[in-house]
Amino acid sequence: MQANEYDLVVIGSGPAGQKGAICAAKMRKKVAIIDRRLTMGGVCVHTGTIPSKVLREAVLYLSGLRQRSFYGRGYVVKDRIMMSDLVLRATTVMTREVDVIKSHL
Repeated sequence: MQANEYDLVVIGSGPAGQKGAICAAKMRKKVAIIDRRLTMGGVCVHTGTIPSKVLREAVLYLSGLRQRSFYGRGYVVKDRIMMSDLVLRATTVMTREVDVIKSHL
């Protein structure tokens, strides 16, 4: 394994790690990010804020709750909401978020 020299090594690719790494890179420092996961984003993207909000919003959308005031009480997008529907939506959003983080870094 080849040894590399860095001006800053950031532990964790969550919001604070991302901002610290970007700030140092803007000051022309050589930066490395170390994370226990193979993907970027930290807990916020993978198990915390984003997945919980995505699941909540997916249920509200698929149940038609928000659109009922416009379309009527009986409006639903999907009769039966399956866990696979929610997981698919959460995975899609988390993948997009990781892509955004990668493009910023």
